Amino acid sequence: MDKAIKHKIIDLDNKSKENIDLPSFIFSAEIKEEIVAKVVNWQLSNKRQGSHKVKERNEVVGSNAKIYRQKGTGRARHGSKKVVQFKGGGVVHGPKVRSHNKKIPSKLKKQAIRILLSSKLKDGKLKIVDKLELKKIKTKEVKGKFEKLGIKSATFIEVGDINKNFLLSTRNLKNIDLLSINGLNAYQIIKRDDLVVSLSAVKEVVKRYGNE
Repeated sequence: MDKAIKHKIIDLDNKSKENIDLPSFIFSAEIKEEIVAKVVNWQLSNKRQGSHKVKERNEVVGSNAKIYRQKGTGRARHGSKKVVQFKGGGVVHGPKVRSHNKKIPSKLKKQAIRILLSSKLKDGKLKIVDKLELKKIKTKEVKGKFEKLGIKSATFIEVGDINKNFLLSTRNLKNIDLLSINGLNAYQIIKRDDLVVSLSAVKEVVKRYGNE
């Protein structure tokens, strides 16, 4: 039977509300850095455009005729001006347009999320808040709340749409990211120091990552 881990729920003023039981399968997974590295590298690779390109000899516009006669000039023998040694000539073995997209098993992606959630919890960097909501749009107020929480760099996870007041109050703050649970990914978790998850988002995490 999966042993539960007790973790406190707080509000945005860092006041304790109650405790929640977190499944150890998700929040106490064995830390395997090589799996996290593999998934993060996959994410970053898929972000690359792959549009870098240079012209090869056959793509350079111009004549293929010899630039001067073969003999009698005292100079080295040359053919077309499109060869690699001339300025403006083609490039040998240069980069070509290609896709960097790779595939990775869903099982591995889920495992990386569990490892990172466990790592954040172990390091005291996982915070579960009752709700990510503000009554009004006020950046100064939300900065004060983050100071109480000890947050300077964090990713916030919510279910569905982010509360409008919370979204607008944090949009100009550095090192603060807001994500829907559907956008939860390994790179975003390690990108920031703290991971702040709403109570409703935690329940959704348990549903989605509670099995292989």
